[in-house]
Amino acid sequence: MNRVLCAAAALLIALPFIAGCGGSGMDLQKVHGTVTLDGNPVEGAEVIFTPSGEGASSAGTTDATGAYTLYYSASEEGAVLGSHRVEIFKEVDPGDVDTVGESNTENTIPAKYNIESELTEDVADGDNEINFTLTSD
Repeated sequence: MNRVLCAAAALLIALPFIAGCGGSGMDLQKVHGTVTLDGNPVEGAEVIFTPSGEGASSAGTTDATGAYTLYYSASEEGAVLGSHRVEIFKEVDPGDVDTVGESNTENTIPAKYNIESELTEDVADGDNEINFTLTSD
């Protein structure tokens, strides 16, 4: 009988950890759309949604048509409900840089859409299609 009690106790202790391994526990909603710059699709751009409330950021990368889908983690699609600050980056290698320790990439999306971003979007319950029509001026 002692073995049964020990096994039951071990299971009760392990249960919260087992249950937690399947996901974030956040209420995630699907978010997808397209990114264009001056009317052209942007391939290889990183789209990042950072919630103003609880939860981690979600991110996605655009394909050749400018389409993206956000992921909360490697295995969880979506973003948390609510308001988000949005940043869109696309870095390219401008060529060899002789200075040691300096970044060898440059952002081709204007700063007003990333490091100086004032873009905000609300993620609602359900399927969210959020498109970004960016301009270089």
